[in-house]
Amino acid sequence: MQNRLGRKTVALLDLTRAAAAVYVVLYHVAVERGWTGEIGLLFRFGQEAVILFFLLSGFVIHANERDRATEGFGYFFRRIRRIYPTLIFAMLVSVAVAFIDGRLASTFSMAQLFGTLFALQDIAALKPGVIVDPFLGNAALWTLSYEIFFYLLYPFATIAWREFGARTSHLVGLVSCLSYLSFTLAPNDWTLVLAYYGVWWTGAMAAEAYLEGKRRLAALRVPLTWLALLCAVAAVDVWRQGFQGLGVYPFLQLRHFVVAFFTVILGFGPLGAWLAGKARRVEKPAAVVASISFGLYVLHFPLLILSSLAATTLGLIEMSIVLVFLSWFADRYLNERLPRWKVKRAAIPENAA
Repeated sequence: MQNRLGRKTVALLDLTRAAAAVYVVLYHVAVERGWTGEIGLLFRFGQEAVILFFLLSGFVIHANERDRATEGFGYFFRRIRRIYPTLIFAMLVSVAVAFIDGRLASTFSMAQLFGTLFALQDIAALKPGVIVDPFLGNAALWTLSYEIFFYLLYPFATIAWREFGARTSHLVGLVSCLSYLSFTLAPNDWTLVLAYYGVWWTGAMAAEAYLEGKRRLAALRVPLTWLALLCAVAAVDVWRQGFQGLGVYPFLQLRHFVVAFFTVILGFGPLGAWLAGKARRVEKPAAVVASISFGLYVLHFPLLILSSLAATTLGLIEMSIVLVFLSWFADRYLNERLPRWKVKRAAIPENAA
């Protein structure tokens, strides 16, 4: 059994995470600025980048935590430490931006504040059943409600996986499909988030196959089969309700699940191995960007999209510099200084998680 990721794989994870974070930033800027033509088309796939984050998260969390997720409170401490300091800092930045722009009083919502802190946020304009929108309009924060839910489920899924093996993937897949079917009949946030757990779990099982030395897609046939069935459920829902647009329910969810399915197939096959070799050429700069990628993700929307200071081209450049600095502060500086839970073995770098 291989107990750690190879250097090429870590380089590819860093490069993918860095590229996805930068792409999401450019995607939102492109939409906000109304970029058209070829360059506008190039930056229209931010949703796909988000699905990459889910798969990467499942992969790295399992590679990091599969042997220790059930060892007391340490796992939850590490997850809280990773998410909440940067999230709270991003919320404070949103408050500062709204205050400077003179819209804090009119846009502040206690429901959004506590909803975001307790991982209940999503974007109501894109899907039904949403409990509350992200705090002060920071739309990028919608994914964190999913991530935190996935983190909470993982130790229990790990216990089942140790006991029942592949049957756990069958259970996760079945629950995901039934949850999404339930969502299509009675939209609500809980069943939608649970449906996406099948995507995250597929990333986790890709890590398991990798660490066991099983580098063939056959090792992922169970989670991939259920992911394909999840795509089928979503496709039936699109047929039943009709196409409403590329970026809204019900097609948005089908788009997410299909992208996840083919990303795993391509990434776990020969293409992934080839890309891992190429990633070594840029592993150092990729690692630097990956180390602040979470900060870039949660901070870019208030600074570059919502702030009036970024309205001009010069302002956008200046605020981009501010974004990089604050991302370093929130994602690197704070992370290095917060207390850590003592562990028995070295973990994979958190910038990959």
